[in-house]
Amino acid sequence: MSLFPKEIVKQIKSGNSPAFEKIYQFFYKKLSYFSNQYLMDIDEANNIVQEVFTELWARRELLDDSTNIQAWLFTVTKNKSLKRLRKLKSRSTYLSYLEKRENDANYKALEYFDTSDFLFEELDQKIKESLKGLSPAVRLVFEKSRFDDMKNREIADELGISIKTVEAHMSKALRVLRKELQEYFPLFFF
Repeated sequence: MSLFPKEIVKQIKSGNSPAFEKIYQFFYKKLSYFSNQYLMDIDEANNIVQEVFTELWARRELLDDSTNIQAWLFTVTKNKSLKRLRKLKSRSTYLSYLEKRENDANYKALEYFDTSDFLFEELDQKIKESLKGLSPAVRLVFEKSRFDDMKNREIADELGISIKTVEAHMSKALRVLRKELQEYFPLFFF
């Protein structure tokens, strides 16, 4: 049962912004709370609710006059929240896969690593030379990750860049280092 008369749907369909504002004011916090119960991230929940109201306004002319506006808002919010959760789950699975590959590569590298002093000195020099060939931004991200043991989120926050940019810089640095250090780690795969 809707809390609003069917007349409000007709008003919204005709572009009546005060009717839309009334619905927005009444449902915004409720929808945000609903979405946040599943996402556990209030900013993401608020973004979803903004998307829901943007979609309502953009598609208002397509609404049926008998639409239960409350049911419509909660259904769209639910669907958008589910979509976001699927995306987050997919990203988490991918990041776990990358972490496993990196751990496997580190294991193989360590297993075949020559520990002679000469090799360490030579390898240290080769790494320093390879890092000089990277752009300053890529080198800085790599050094913070590998030498300062910072997580991608920490690097992104400190440098004021996105996590995607951090990941792209790390991929580029690792690609260059893999190529440059191939003779030292023939079985080292990233």
